[in-house]
Amino acid sequence: MTRYAQHCPVTGAAEVLEQPWTLLIIRELLHGGTTPPELADGLPGLSRGLLVKRLRQLADLGLVTLSRSGDTLRHCTLTEAGRALDTVVEALGRWGRRRLPPPRPDDLDPGFLLYDIARGIDLAQLPAAPVSVHFRFGETPGQRWWWLALSAEAATVTAEDPRLPIAAQVECTPSALASAWLGRTSWLDAVRDRTIRFTGSRDAVRSAVAWLGTSRYCEPAAPPW
Repeated sequence: MTRYAQHCPVTGAAEVLEQPWTLLIIRELLHGGTTPPELADGLPGLSRGLLVKRLRQLADLGLVTLSRSGDTLRHCTLTEAGRALDTVVEALGRWGRRRLPPPRPDDLDPGFLLYDIARGIDLAQLPAAPVSVHFRFGETPGQRWWWLALSAEAATVTAEDPRLPIAAQVECTPSALASAWLGRTSWLDAVRDRTIRFTGSRDAVRSAVAWLGTSRYCEPAAPPW
């Protein structure tokens, strides 16, 4: 941990939160992750060893409570002090969305983007019978076809056809999808400009756009249609 040797409370907070991955681990805990595998889903690129190390550091600071089975870390939850960082993470997310440039193309992984979208979907809006939304991505290496499998119980992303009725098909680039979801452009403008192309009935497209919604870090917006 970098030590700045200053009295300012911002200094102490920076010493804790500026360590690589620490703030993102807290973000995942705030989003509901409670086990190392769940946290890892939202932290591609982070090794299991470093994840456990950071969780232990957070526990030593009183921000996280850890549960073990023998030597194996099984469960982790934020303490009251850790949960109080929710406003910090929220403010950083909103500031970054408003003040920083859009994500670079090489920052955009279609699977992880859809994962982030899926966990923000309001399950109460979904139909009683399970359906899927099929995505076809252009201008990206690797896997180009993805599905969101949607039901009243869960919204999940998969690279394999879930064999569910397709409510709508979406063709776009990861950049176009990120732009609409992050609120840098409206869904309606993206559809009008054909940077995002939906296939399906008008009602199905409206429903799909409502399900996808926008990032939690967007300002509240009017309905897209």
